[in-house]
Amino acid sequence: MDVITLWTGARADALRQALRMTNEAFAERLGVAVRTVAYWRQRSGSVPQPAMQEALDTALAQASAPAQAQFWLILAEREQAPAGPQPWLATPPLRAPSGGPARGEAGPGSPWLSGEEGARTVPATGARLVAPGDLTRVRSMRAHLKAIDNAHGGGAALPMATTYLRAEILPLLGARDQDPATHSFIEATAEYEHDVGWMAYDAGQQDLATHYFATALRRAKQAGNRLLAGRLLVAMSHQAIHLGRLPHAIELVQAARRVTAHVATPRALAMETAMEACAHAAAGDARQCHRALDDAANAVILISASGQTDPESLDFDEGGFWGHSARAYRDLGELSQAEEAAQKSVALCLPGHSRTRAQRNTIRATAHLRMGELEAAVAAAEQVVREAWNLHSGHVLGEVAQLAASVAPFRTPVASDFLDQARQLLAARGQPAKQQPAR
Repeated sequence: MDVITLWTGARADALRQALRMTNEAFAERLGVAVRTVAYWRQRSGSVPQPAMQEALDTALAQASAPAQAQFWLILAEREQAPAGPQPWLATPPLRAPSGGPARGEAGPGSPWLSGEEGARTVPATGARLVAPGDLTRVRSMRAHLKAIDNAHGGGAALPMATTYLRAEILPLLGARDQDPATHSFIEATAEYEHDVGWMAYDAGQQDLATHYFATALRRAKQAGNRLLAGRLLVAMSHQAIHLGRLPHAIELVQAARRVTAHVATPRALAMETAMEACAHAAAGDARQCHRALDDAANAVILISASGQTDPESLDFDEGGFWGHSARAYRDLGELSQAEEAAQKSVALCLPGHSRTRAQRNTIRATAHLRMGELEAAVAAAEQVVREAWNLHSGHVLGEVAQLAASVAPFRTPVASDFLDQARQLLAARGQPAKQQPAR
């Protein structure tokens, strides 16, 4: 099991709150004395013993999706930057202009995830009111940074995005006035932080990605935007698959469908059901995967037929559907379908989306390899390497390393040419080829 964070007394108590347990129940769950739980509450900076760190990880992993989401929301609400290096975040956590924490909704539960509406909160005082130009500027910067992320990877865009967030966006979130401009600014900030979460995910900084997804989810809830909240839960499901937390991934995407049940457009439904298919495929459930893929395919047909206008944050399209389908078929071992779907997704990929094109070509290469089609596999893998030179993406570099490890046993000129290209790239980026086969 991956250790998601360094547990402290404060974080252990956040888990207790998310699980809605008393000190006694939480102590029984972990197999410790009640006085130990009370000590964590009193000494928030204390660090539990290694065995207890593992027990806390297990308790979080076994919690329901709403409880896990609430745990991250609690951390996003109240964690402060310590004086020394931070074990959890690579950048300072959110702060209001006054230096205190940026507050969201209070209370032990997450009303949206339990089917209830939450009350909007009142931010801290001390900041000027949001002007229309602020909203335009943030949306424009988000578009520019997202284009950099798509073309060059999260590692290229993340430092710029986090710097701009701290310097230009967060200081405006302290205004008390809840006029329409401030409300829209909160929503735009959630969209921006959603993108920053994806950048961190692509850069391999998973704790940071989780932090931004959870913070954005809180803001989406504050703004009353269920579609955006659903989009964020889908992102969290995607990350959970990557981390191997498959029951969690399924629960999160099903939570997204509940949150958007009465407001989902065909595009939102296509995105959610395609992600659900990927989660079921990763868990090896072919029946549920195919059911979800059928739902997604039907929703994709309705996107253009419905004529509905979707928010920009819902950027799922037919290419995304085929990309998700390719991934699901690959994980189920349905290789010819995976290759066909990946080929369709590559053809529909936008010109500036280098990372997406590389990832979909990786699925093509892997499918061809598993079917014993070496030359076709190498041709697709070489396209991945060409895209990777343009990218600062931990995920794509990892995929190149895995492809190199899979091709290495073949002693043919075609294989050798690809290995030379892959090793040159990996050496330039300081990353050795992995020894496990590509997935």
